[in-house]
Formats: sequence, structure tokens, C-alpha cells
Amino acid sequence: MSTLAASVVISVKNRAVLMWDCLTGLSRQSLGRERFEVVLIDNVSSEDLRAVATRAEAELGLTIRYDRMKTDHGPAPARNHGVSLATAPIIAFTDSDCRPDPDWLARGLAAFDSPKVAFCTGPVLPKPEGEVRMTSKVTFVTRDEHPTFPTANAFYRRDLFVGFGGFDISLSYRDPFDRATECADTDLAWRLIEAGYDRRFVPDAIMFHELEDQGLLMWILEPTRLFVLPALVRRHPILREKLLTARYFFYPASWLLYCAALVGLAAALTWSWLLALIPLLLLVQGIIRTRSADPRVLARFAGRVLLHLPRMLTMTLSLLYGSARFRCLVL
Repeated sequence: MSTLAASVVISVKNRAVLMWDCLTGLSRQSLGRERFEVVLIDNVSSEDLRAVATRAEAELGLTIRYDRMKTDHGPAPARNHGVSLATAPIIAFTDSDCRPDPDWLARGLAAFDSPKVAFCTGPVLPKPEGEVRMTSKVTFVTRDEHPTFPTANAFYRRDLFVGFGGFDISLSYRDPFDRATECADTDLAWRLIEAGYDRRFVPDAIMFHELEDQGLLMWILEPTRLFVLPALVRRHPILREKLLTARYFFYPASWLLYCAALVGLAAALTWSWLLALIPLLLLVQGIIRTRSADPRVLARFAGRVLLHLPRMLTMTLSLLYGSARFRCLVL
């Protein structure tokens, strides 16, 4: 009989250096290494990740099950395959660009204090040595329980994961830049919640995530992944209250963009003086957000808004496209 308490399932494509950092963090867990295994699923990498796994077994003393997918259809199918190879009763998910706190596994396992607890999540924070820039990807940061329940830091009972069919691979897509885009982790969590199971948020089960500097262009284009959000909201209408503002707006300040667009359209068609309302809207939003009427503070706010404007436009167009594609309005 297996004495393993947890199987850590990781889907990875390339990222050999980051993967080594993740495995090093797992080797430093306060939970004994004999109590967990690592299931490493290579999602058709061009780098030799089998060599990384072999080295981690030899140098770090980890028990690693390595397998390679035949085709890359995104992380969800790879994670499902990883669970099929896992042998422990609790599945701990994380990503290859993450590094667990030494107490991550022990704290996460302790959350399963009742058979009704189906899953638990914990904070995902930037790696301490990272430097945050304007173009850094920081959308992963979750200091409190987040209604998307990301798999960067999530634990599931294996029997329930399998019983509910795992991650729904029909929610795996490719964005316009051929990047894997999915919301299967959020979908599974809400299926379990809607079935009456409990979950826990464990503040001390901390996962540290690599800070990626995307560059200005990719930072602007990053929100293209959001086109899947309407599909998720259509499946789980409760997310309108949990994830959206006023049931329709994903980003609270996006109403300003819609108002500016309407004013601009009205000005172009009728009275050009309406264009003066656009900076007025920006001024009102600046005072609300900064809680200041200091011109210098408001000038800095306006500068940031202008830099964020093309990114917000990308987000808006992506959500409108997803709303039409999945017939569910999210703005």
C-alpha cells in the first residue's frame, strides 16, 4: 500500500531552468520526501526535460514520474494525464515557473480536515528576487481566495477529481498568438462547489511565481486570453457576482472606456463639444481612484491611463469577441 500523502502534478513545456528552481523548492519541503511524489508531464518540449527529472532524482532525492505528451493541446490534458499516473490521495498542482514555500505541501494537506473538503488553494505571490515593472506579468497574483481558483497553487482530492471527470479539455483553446488559453481549472472548482462540496483557502500554503517581463507589445496584447471568460460565465452564472463588477464588467474601470467611446461617437455624429467630456471623465476617475485633487497626482494618473489605454482596448475587443462567440455578454 502506498504511503504517499500527495502527488505534485506539473505540466511543463521547456523552461528547464525554471523547472529546476521549482524542483529545488519541492526538495526543501518540510513534508518528508518519502511522503510525496512529483508527476512531471512534458508538453512536447524542445528542451530535454527528462534529463532535468533524472538529475533532480539523483541530486535532490525526489521521486519523479516523468512522461511526455504526444501532442500539445495545452496544460489541461497534460494535467489530466498526470493525475492518471499519480498514486497519492491528494493532488497538488503547480506550474513550472513557480517555487513553493517550504511548508507548502504540509499546510495544504492539513486543510483536508473533513471528507466534505474537495479542494483548497493558497496565495500566489511574485518571487522575492523579482523586480516589478509596468510591463511585468502580474495577473497571477492572488493574496486571498480568488474565484478563478488557479492551478498555480491548488490541491484536490484525487477521487473527486477523477469522479468529476478532471479538467474539461473542451475549455482549452488557442489565443490569436497560438498561446494555450483555458479556464478548465476554474470550471472544475465551481462544479465541485455547485455539487455541495467545501473548499479551504490556506494563507500559509504559499507559492512564489516567476515575474515575467513581457515587453511593451506583449503586455498590451496579453488580455487576448480573456476571450474565454464569457464561456466560463455562461457555464457558471454565479461568477457574475463573484468575478464581475455590476454583473457585466470584468475590469472595474472599463466603464470609463465605454463612456469615452460613446461620447466620441456622439461627438463625431453630432456635437463636437462633447469631446470635452472625455478629459472630464478622466479627471473624475482620477479623483476617485487616487482620492486626491493634487494636479501632480492627477497628471501621473492620466499618464498611466494613456499607457494602459491600448491594453484596455485589447481587453475590451477580446471580451466582445468572446461574448459573441459564446453568446454570453461580458464587458
